[in-house]
Amino acid sequence: MKVIYISYDGMCDPVGASQVLPYLIELSKKNIEFYLISFEKPERFKSFEKFVKSQIDNTSITWFPLRYTKNPPVVSTVFDLYKIKKLCKRLCKNNQIDFIHARSYISALAAVKIKRSTQVPFVFDMRGFWADERIDGGIWSFKNPLYKFIYKYFKEKEKQLLIKSDKIVSLTQAAKTYMIDNWNVSESKIHVIPCAADYKHFIFSEKTLVEKLKEKHCISLSAGKTLMYVGSTGTWYLLQQMFDFYSVFRTHFAESRFVLCINESNPLIESMIQKYLNEVVVVEQLPRSDMPAILSLADYSIMFIKPAFSKMASSPIKLGESLAMGVPVICNAGVGDMEFVEKDDFGFVAKDLNTAEYERICYMLAEKSYDPNDIRKRSEPIYDLKYNVDKYYTLYKEVKTDKYH
Repeated sequence: MKVIYISYDGMCDPVGASQVLPYLIELSKKNIEFYLISFEKPERFKSFEKFVKSQIDNTSITWFPLRYTKNPPVVSTVFDLYKIKKLCKRLCKNNQIDFIHARSYISALAAVKIKRSTQVPFVFDMRGFWADERIDGGIWSFKNPLYKFIYKYFKEKEKQLLIKSDKIVSLTQAAKTYMIDNWNVSESKIHVIPCAADYKHFIFSEKTLVEKLKEKHCISLSAGKTLMYVGSTGTWYLLQQMFDFYSVFRTHFAESRFVLCINESNPLIESMIQKYLNEVVVVEQLPRSDMPAILSLADYSIMFIKPAFSKMASSPIKLGESLAMGVPVICNAGVGDMEFVEKDDFGFVAKDLNTAEYERICYMLAEKSYDPNDIRKRSEPIYDLKYNVDKYYTLYKEVKTDKYH
């Protein structure tokens, strides 16, 4: 099987490193030859090119890293699209490509054009409702006529991609149900595959490694409970509400700590450090290799995300990683399939982001004990990379079968 895989995320970026490469490496073991096209940011490419190449050495993955262009807005994206289409046409001409796997909308816009001229099928791996995310996240504004036009353009293209694609990957059941009910998309066309965690990587660390990590980052944990947030401090994550939750949490659990493992700090976090003195611990720029050890320090993993229409299609990477480490999750409603966290007994869902709801959850936490091994075992079939690789392989076989029949 020969597949062109297009990712507008770079393999040197955290998302590409955790949500693209591990899949392709495992799928390549199933007699699949990949032609991987990605867009790399110059500084990250300079730092991580050798590491990425070392991972795909001795695999059937051929990597075509293209330079990501950011400016000028819109024009740069049009130029990147041109580069994708030109390379794809050459690959299709010189190889018997079975189909294209297009990750997100920009990649899919190129794939639909290639299909039109070559009849090569493509998989539309949505990764969320992209145009709506730009509006909901405040990246685009309807007050700007240009962004209003671009939004309408992409919503029209979205309809075309849903119709013209041969298969669709949705991160959530919620988004699949919405597309079936409201956009008239065939149920059989959509495969639900959430963001996965590599359970072979996220394993319980030896105590010596954990102690070294604590010493390295000056993490002093008392006998109390540790609440932890892992991830970005950007657009979607409700840091103020998470600190509001901690204000309630600390009254229920004496000597508690709030550990934030983040890419970079900001003024809000700095002010919270001053407010709570030694209770708030911040760890910045932690390498992925240390993530299992840092998560093993957590009693609970919190992830409050801005609820919006587009978020019904989102699947947080940090959810699978927390559950792989047996850490119960505290999240909020209105995001993807998060309601299953409470239904599946993986933690609690805040129906509202207010003090009364935080009190309810803290009372429940005080009354309940979790077995980390049990959480890991029960979550594995849903979030482990191994099982999601199998889901993609099933999807790939369907696309190839449909093509030749």
